Amino acid sequence: MLFSKKQIGLPSVCVGKVVPLEQMPDEAFSSGMLGVGYAIEPDEGRFFSPVSGVVESVTQSKHAYTLQSDEGLDILIHIGVDTVQMGGDGFEALVKEGQRVRAGEELARADLARIRAHGLPTLTAVLIANPEKIERAEFRYGAASTSDAVMCFRLCKKG
Repeated sequence: MLFSKKQIGLPSVCVGKVVPLEQMPDEAFSSGMLGVGYAIEPDEGRFFSPVSGVVESVTQSKHAYTLQSDEGLDILIHIGVDTVQMGGDGFEALVKEGQRVRAGEELARADLARIRAHGLPTLTAVLIANPEKIERAEFRYGAASTSDAVMCFRLCKKG
């Protein structure tokens, strides 16, 4: 495969501390089985789209969102670990399936204190679920704002 000339910088989905995906306390995420990406411990409960594209799904419990970027990347944002069991309590979806979003647009809000009160981690996974479309992923760990590129890669281009 050839590389496209353009390198893409995926910004953080929230303000917080970016850590390797392997630190997710859920093997489906930490093993990379669901895709390539990073984890972030949010400092606040506002989550933003890292890409321009279309909202493919919003879980009924409002804790997970899938987006398809204009470049064809499938992005999964999963707020917290085992938060599906909260049944949407403490989560607010600000988008709906089929809605077009711009990079930086707010997708959701989560009450981090409520998640922690349920004894659940707030560590959030951000994945590219079709990693065969990218090459040379690099990560910037540590403190991040929503304007910071925390995952950089090149798109694969069929040759």
